[in-house]
Amino acid sequence: MRAIDDYRQVFDRLQGSWDTLTLLGQLSGNATEMSGTRSAFENLTARLIGHLAKETRDKVMTDLRIKAQNAIDVLVRNLFERTADIGFLAADTDICEMLEAKPSPDARATIEARFRDYVAKYSVYSDIVLVDREGAIRARLATHDAQTARHAIIDEALTSSGAYVEHYGVLDFVSEEQALVYAWRVEDAAKRPLGVLVLVFKLADEMAGIFRKLLPEHDWTVLACVSPEGDVIAGSCPIQLPAGLKLSPAALQGRDPVIRLGGRQYLAMACRTSGYQGYMGPGWIGLGLIPLDAAFDQGEGELSKGIGEDLLAAVTSQAGLFSAELRDVSRQAATIQGDLNRSVWNGSIRQAGSTAANAAFSKILLWEISSAGRKTQAVCDASIGDLHRTVVAAIMEKCRSRAAFAIDVMDRNLYERANDCRWWALNASFARVLAAPSPERRRLCGEILATINALYTVYSNLILFDAQGVVVAVSQPSQAYLVGTTLEAEWVARTLSLRSGQHYGVSAFEPSPLYDDAATLVYTAAVQAPSGGKALGGIAIVFDSTPQFAAILADSLPASEDGAPLPGAFAVLVGSDERVIASSDPRFPIGSQTPLPVDAANLDRDGDLACIRSFDGKHMAVGAALSKGYREYKTSDGHRADVVALCAVPLGDVAAGAAVRPAAGGAGRGTLAAHKPGDGVEAFEVATFHIGRHWLGVKARDVIEAVDIVGLKPSARKAGDGLLAGYKLHQGQPVPVLRLARLLGIPDASSDEQQIVIVRAAGRTLGLIVDALGLIPEIAASDLQPLRDLTAKADVPALGVVAARDARGEPAGMLMLLDVDRLGARLSGENGEGFIRAAE
Repeated sequence: MRAIDDYRQVFDRLQGSWDTLTLLGQLSGNATEMSGTRSAFENLTARLIGHLAKETRDKVMTDLRIKAQNAIDVLVRNLFERTADIGFLAADTDICEMLEAKPSPDARATIEARFRDYVAKYSVYSDIVLVDREGAIRARLATHDAQTARHAIIDEALTSSGAYVEHYGVLDFVSEEQALVYAWRVEDAAKRPLGVLVLVFKLADEMAGIFRKLLPEHDWTVLACVSPEGDVIAGSCPIQLPAGLKLSPAALQGRDPVIRLGGRQYLAMACRTSGYQGYMGPGWIGLGLIPLDAAFDQGEGELSKGIGEDLLAAVTSQAGLFSAELRDVSRQAATIQGDLNRSVWNGSIRQAGSTAANAAFSKILLWEISSAGRKTQAVCDASIGDLHRTVVAAIMEKCRSRAAFAIDVMDRNLYERANDCRWWALNASFARVLAAPSPERRRLCGEILATINALYTVYSNLILFDAQGVVVAVSQPSQAYLVGTTLEAEWVARTLSLRSGQHYGVSAFEPSPLYDDAATLVYTAAVQAPSGGKALGGIAIVFDSTPQFAAILADSLPASEDGAPLPGAFAVLVGSDERVIASSDPRFPIGSQTPLPVDAANLDRDGDLACIRSFDGKHMAVGAALSKGYREYKTSDGHRADVVALCAVPLGDVAAGAAVRPAAGGAGRGTLAAHKPGDGVEAFEVATFHIGRHWLGVKARDVIEAVDIVGLKPSARKAGDGLLAGYKLHQGQPVPVLRLARLLGIPDASSDEQQIVIVRAAGRTLGLIVDALGLIPEIAASDLQPLRDLTAKADVPALGVVAARDARGEPAGMLMLLDVDRLGARLSGENGEGFIRAAE
């Protein structure tokens, strides 16, 4: 953690300065006692270093968690589709008829050609094996010497009461290496088993694709899919995590985030799947590793650079983003600096006009103490700013990764839809009923569609239509009224014009009468005649888009460590027309304009986006990702639809016209602070302070001291003009406290550093509320310009103004010197005396 080491060195140097100043303060006798401040800063810096280390580590672990979780969840969603595929394909008419007939080379060639057609659409399978009841292999896609299948999975598929059999291991008829397969029995019309169909999933190929999307170039992270026993199923690096490597199961328990592997230490994060529609996959675990020596050197790059001071100020108070301990560090730093400023200010007041021998030394020491405080505060502010930047950058990265997850899941989902319609269109029963319609064949097609829809629950309806667009059968009994009606949608003609089983059609995302006039996508494929030529009809599958897209977005919301969505987080899918396709937030209904416009062309060129945007009066962390397709879908099939996923988290309110308050001791430090009137020149010292943008002061001789505003008590009577704020006990006596801003007609400005300046005014003691304490410069009487020379107003309780200049001689502000006697006189009337007595 190089940045933390740098801060530690700076803090160590500052601590040495504090040690020296504390010793000098004790020797001077008249300067401010600094041991308490020194100790407070020492404790604060230790806490800051601890928080910096924790937040830096947490950011790395969060990044690991997101990648490991995404890897296993994306895989499980993919495998869920495979559990449906095996059920459908095992019920295919041609496969059933082939097993019922006697074996023949022609029948085998026909089915194997069918398998090739299937894999041309579903490229996630490396082999398809058809086995009869005796274990003889009747057909298969890949070349293999095995003629029989004796593995226990065959008997399990023939006798199981489930819907599929999932197995990972070595199968004698598949490969000598581990393979993930899905199997199910093929049955005749009487539900008697005829054999078993086995799908061999391209696991290594699929995992390599998942890892590529999750790991950008130059990323040190290593990802793996691991069994609960610690066996690596697939890894992103064949050197560090090769398939077959045995890890200690303890490394997957999360008890120790650091594990040793191959003589190297890694930070580790193991994540179990969230599951999908009740399916939990084979029980595997997503594992993320990053070498300990590289974990903290990756930095936030461009993300942190875009986080400005105004944003940091806005997000600091957000309880949902920062822990109570982290917010307390910020408050503690401000409190220590405020106490130090007041202590130095009061020390300077005590030295004002002093002729003691060591007065000059004490003043110099006070300025050095103040300077050391400002330097320490600056480093504390910088480190706290880096803390906040680390947290905000982590949220931005979380938004980007969740947007990428959402769009990847959407692409994978729609890849399946584009394949489903083409494969189902190959069913021989559909071609038969369209070529020679009959009530019995229509009924059979309806049953087949219903069976398919029961397996593939992402559709609201499956529709078979003829060459005239007339509906022949549907999967949903509740929509049987569609049978015999003519479909009027434009995609009907496009579907009937398709001349290959490799092509498909898809509607625009728009309202459809087939989906209760809600917006959805309809995927279609032509049902071709066995002899070729003109299409006999088509199949249309109505995607149940509303709940499916909503589920994708719900699973993609940026979340906290406990899995709960971050407060105010939302996610949307946006089409190329910048209209909302789906939204997790009811404020952005389907069809409305996107709340956060993003240029898809820039995303296509530059990749996924993470940025800060202003929306609805708030700063938002925004992540955006553009649909890039999956396998053949949108990459080589000719289909293009630019969809953008957006994930956003509110960071804080956008400040509107916030008052700019000078830092304590900051404004007017030019010639007033650096220039001392010459010997023999009549001069006086001025105790200055700030109210809003205004720089004000009173003669130092009239000031007793500044005290904390904490403990201000309300008075028994309220002034109609709000001038009297209450009273403050000072040295055992109640002191009336005035709102100086209201007395001078200055708009109230909130400040976390408000103080009370106790002054002697018109024979009584008064308190004045100020926003921040300033300098105590010595001013030549000749530099004071009487107020009567500048304005005709006689009701301003001021002696005059002093123009300040910076080191280059440029104007650096105007100091107004108030007349405390006139301030006190404002309260000498009948009403004023009553309020004073009420306070006292």
